[in-house]
Amino acid sequence: MRISEWWPDDRRHLTHSSSKLFLLESGRFYERADDGTELDLGRVRVWEAPYRIVLDFYIGTDAAHPTEVDIHFTTADGGTLVSISHQPNQNSAPLWSKRAPKFAASWDAVLNALIAARP
Repeated sequence: MRISEWWPDDRRHLTHSSSKLFLLESGRFYERADDGTELDLGRVRVWEAPYRIVLDFYIGTDAAHPTEVDIHFTTADGGTLVSISHQPNQNSAPLWSKRAPKFAASWDAVLNALIAARP
């Protein structure tokens, strides 16, 4: 399932309601509006399909202060268990305490949308 098919509209960052999100093995993680406007949301550092993706995550910070998102996919009971670790790095550590509660709420919304979209 592609990320734009389930990522919640209220967690998008461009003001265009029909924007699309892209998470690419080549390294790009971005959002694109219909008018061609693009916003980098992060950078893919590790792509070990179908088991793991690691991102420099710019959402809530910026490219100079990325956080790290480490996503693991594990087969479990006929489905897939998705585990996410979201942590600061050296550059984003000073921002973490202010941003962490919002990150937690956003991940709840994003993961609930993923669960709701599953076939």
